[in-house]
Amino acid sequence: MSVREPLRIRKALLAGAVALALTGTGVAIAWSATDVPSPSPSNSASGKANGQDKAKAAKAQRPQHLHGESVVKKSDGTFETVVNQRGTVDAVSESSVTVKSEDGFTQTYAVNAETRIVKVPAPAADGSPAKGDDGKRLKPSEATIKDIAAGNTVSISGVKNGSDVTARRLVEGAMAGHGNGLGLGKGPGHGRGHGQAPGKPNNG
Repeated sequence: MSVREPLRIRKALLAGAVALALTGTGVAIAWSATDVPSPSPSNSASGKANGQDKAKAAKAQRPQHLHGESVVKKSDGTFETVVNQRGTVDAVSESSVTVKSEDGFTQTYAVNAETRIVKVPAPAADGSPAKGDDGKRLKPSEATIKDIAAGNTVSISGVKNGSDVTARRLVEGAMAGHGNGLGLGKGPGHGRGHGQAPGKPNNG
């Protein structure tokens, strides 16, 4: 046997060992790549639903304004006492409405031709905004005191003079009580940035 033959044998064995090592590494890498679990759609959907539930729970725990009075200064320099309340209609007639809040506070408001009354469409069964047959979101509509009944949930804003309060705005429906804007983005116009469009003076 020549000296070259053992060298050839060693080179062949070394090449085989390297190939085997590389093959084993490739298999290990391939196995590792296929072994990592991918997130399932059901888990993602479940996580999203849980997030929405938590958001709703957090919103429900926020302090809710039920009723209150505030003295405001009008643009002409005079003062008036504004009353805001959220509750259910306890009694109603053509000239007045009585609203009772959850804590038992009850206030009667005079209703006249200047009182703006609005009805907000009830939401869908899943809580989403109400939509018409054309798929468009239904908007609040103008109403009269005849459209308001005992037991309705309302938000009301009025001006107090002595012991009497005259209603300025009354909103009945799903959005009643969401802030002093009464669900229309048109609050009493008193205070910082409420009910006053940029560039337009507040006439009180």
